Amino acid sequence: MKKFFRFFVSKQFLLNVAAILVIWIIIVVGEMWYLKSSTSFGEKIEVPTFYKIHMDDLDEFIGDRNIKYTIQDSVYMDNWPKGTVCWQYPKPTDSSGMFVKSGREILLSVVPINPQMVKMPDVVDMSQRMAESSLEAIGIRSKVTYQPAIEGKGFVLKQMYNGQEIPAGTAVPKGTRVELVVAQGKTGETTSLPNLIGLTITEARDRLSNLTLSLYPDCATCSTEDELMNAVIHDQNPRGGEGVNVSAGTTITVWATKSQPQ
Repeated sequence: MKKFFRFFVSKQFLLNVAAILVIWIIIVVGEMWYLKSSTSFGEKIEVPTFYKIHMDDLDEFIGDRNIKYTIQDSVYMDNWPKGTVCWQYPKPTDSSGMFVKSGREILLSVVPINPQMVKMPDVVDMSQRMAESSLEAIGIRSKVTYQPAIEGKGFVLKQMYNGQEIPAGTAVPKGTRVELVVAQGKTGETTSLPNLIGLTITEARDRLSNLTLSLYPDCATCSTEDELMNAVIHDQNPRGGEGVNVSAGTTITVWATKSQPQ
């Protein structure tokens, strides 16, 4: 027994322990050096706000910031300066708290200087669902408002653009948003409000298609219409569920996140 304890205080044992500690320290220091040199471990660079910066001024705006940018597509937006950035990812640090490492590529979308034009179809007297689908098929976005009308409940009464009725055949920029005025039925009516959390925007629209409710989607991570339509809802206001009723014509705001590829 004494030999056993004597071994733990022997010079040979202590030298072995010291050698193990030295090797462990070398491994840890080497790993930290490798992470810092190859992955910029611990480096934090603020993401600037690119919004409304003209695409011709982006290089000057970047300056000596150690980041890159890529214009991935163009998105038409009403009342937004042409040729300027309207979307970015990652979001600015001052609003999102996100930081990046040196060399990170920032994805940008800009408002086109000369947007593609499409002809406005005639969707008056169509059901809300059919009208929205017809507009979406040619790249026109829509928002829905309701107007009391006893006859034609759920059907489009007017198609509006910039506050004015827009005739069929009028050329509008692809990606623009038109307003569909839909017959609400009698005033004071209520309708059930389902729980939309966990659905995609497309599925939520289908779920509301037979109800006098409009959907307003918000997806901070989406940059295209396809991404928006497939984004998954994680919150809604007002909240829905079994036994929940709201006034006909209520706008349901939903917050969604871009779905990840399988």
